[in-house]
Amino acid sequence: MELDGGTIEYSVRLDELDLALRITEPTFWSDDAPLAGPMGVLTLFSRFLPLNWHVFSTSSKATYSLRHSGKTQCGTGISHVEKNWGKSFPPGWIWSQSFASTEHPKSLALAGGVALPGIEAYLVGYRSPSLHWDFGPPFAMGTTWFSPFMNVHHDSKAGTFRLAVQTFRRKLVIKVDAPVDSFIGLAAPLAGGHRPMFAFESFAGTSWVEAWGRSYPWQDWTLLEEGPCGLTRDGNPCSALEFGGALSHLVSEHSKSD
Repeated sequence: MELDGGTIEYSVRLDELDLALRITEPTFWSDDAPLAGPMGVLTLFSRFLPLNWHVFSTSSKATYSLRHSGKTQCGTGISHVEKNWGKSFPPGWIWSQSFASTEHPKSLALAGGVALPGIEAYLVGYRSPSLHWDFGPPFAMGTTWFSPFMNVHHDSKAGTFRLAVQTFRRKLVIKVDAPVDSFIGLAAPLAGGHRPMFAFESFAGTSWVEAWGRSYPWQDWTLLEEGPCGLTRDGNPCSALEFGGALSHLVSEHSKSD
């Protein structure tokens, strides 16, 4: 991997597989601060946190060449670029990423899960031609018995994730669904090293986003925009959804079989 400004180049060689990937023209998380990410002010406490999350680009141009078993496939696409660092992934987590490659492009990126026993917290970013919204703690967090600004429901067996998070003037409603047979197992970085089959991810999900707003906390909500977020130019679903650790039933099943 080589990084030069806004250009990233990957070269991966494994047995009969050879991948060359070039990522350019990044869309930074923040136009005003290109190095800023979804953690916001939490970045100041980075060294004290067990896990950190940074999104380098919500939408970059990708050019690739993939050779496998003597056959080569070349093409272009859109790439999301992010990284994690820290001591370990949490006991259970959910990650999702979408972008709509349409006339009016949109993108959605979120990550969160079990922050402490009984407490879930999330970082969320939604981008559209008219909205540039971020959500995080203390609004995007709650307990099983007290969660005034966030409502979350996830069911890995059904491949569904629902999140409604609000501040005093903004509210975002997110619905992500993925076919249950589309999830593949991945290794996850834990304190003792990478553990195989500790996360399951689909790249065939559909996302629906509703953005609501109001000027004052006592007013009713007004729908600002709604629609799918996670479609190719051909209209095919391409949202990514990942259940990890304790939030994935497949992880539990594989742990029992081991």
